[in-house]
Amino acid sequence: MELINGADRLPEKAGPLFLALGNFDGVHRGHQAILSSAVAKARQTGGLSAALVFDPHPLVALRPEHPLILLTDIADRAEIMDRLCLDYLIVEPFTGAIASLTPEQFIRRILIGKLGVSGVFVGENYSFGKQGTGSAETLIYWGKELSFIVHVNPMLKFTGREVSSSKIRSMLLSGCVSEAAELLNYYFFRQGKVIKGYGVGKEMVYPTANIATSSRLLWPGRGVYLTSVDRLNEGFHYGVTNVGSRPTFADHRTAVETHILDFNGTIYNHEIRISFLHKLRDTKTFSTPRQLKDQISSDIETGRMIIEKLDREKSSSNNSLQAGSSVLRSL
Repeated sequence: MELINGADRLPEKAGPLFLALGNFDGVHRGHQAILSSAVAKARQTGGLSAALVFDPHPLVALRPEHPLILLTDIADRAEIMDRLCLDYLIVEPFTGAIASLTPEQFIRRILIGKLGVSGVFVGENYSFGKQGTGSAETLIYWGKELSFIVHVNPMLKFTGREVSSSKIRSMLLSGCVSEAAELLNYYFFRQGKVIKGYGVGKEMVYPTANIATSSRLLWPGRGVYLTSVDRLNEGFHYGVTNVGSRPTFADHRTAVETHILDFNGTIYNHEIRISFLHKLRDTKTFSTPRQLKDQISSDIETGRMIIEKLDREKSSSNNSLQAGSSVLRSL
């Protein structure tokens, strides 16, 4: 897949273009269905498939007083979309000029004028144009007028639950990472640079990798999680990750620290990926560091039992969710 910065930079097309529209935050199962429909149509016709997203997210730009914490940045979305065999991800800067376009202007100037689409693929709740006044029905009308096909995917339900980015955000903030993974079709992940901590974990015989966090991207709610840790020099490992403050040491700033199981080494300034597999417990305040050490030992033991269960399930079924070297294999 090729990443294109701006619709006007799309290379001259070798065939008809079938375009998925949306911001695809999280690239969850519903998004994957829309994107896969575009890819399938392109393959059927010898054309090309693409997705168009705006950066920054329109809600971030238009409602700064109500900050939207994203599930995925552009790099994350690009990596997941690449697994779906999309030809292009087009990232269009979201500007005041774009925001002021009426639905008809957006279709004529961007979809037809710049991209020359042959088909458009959206979810049933898609909105676009000035103040979000355009809808899937608007696209259907103009598709008939301007001779491009429009495919509207219905709201996807999985195990009886509607699949949406807002639902997944709520699940993750509540610590329901395994439930969120079912709707995402992969384990939720974050990646960041390993930074220096206070060294307390090392003194307790449980050294931790402390990860730099971003206020723009969502982390699961405070708690202790079984995770997988990737992009280490020695490959894939499991870990026990604390998301939240360090109340036992009177430090209430947000912190993310992972004890990597069966790993000894220095990885400061390395980028690692943490995938959230299962919540082990809520955060607690302990009276002494010794009590905390005993609890961490218990967390590790519980984590190892869950790992054994996950490995058994993986070997005895076709479960698409994987905790291995690339958590995106499930796509």
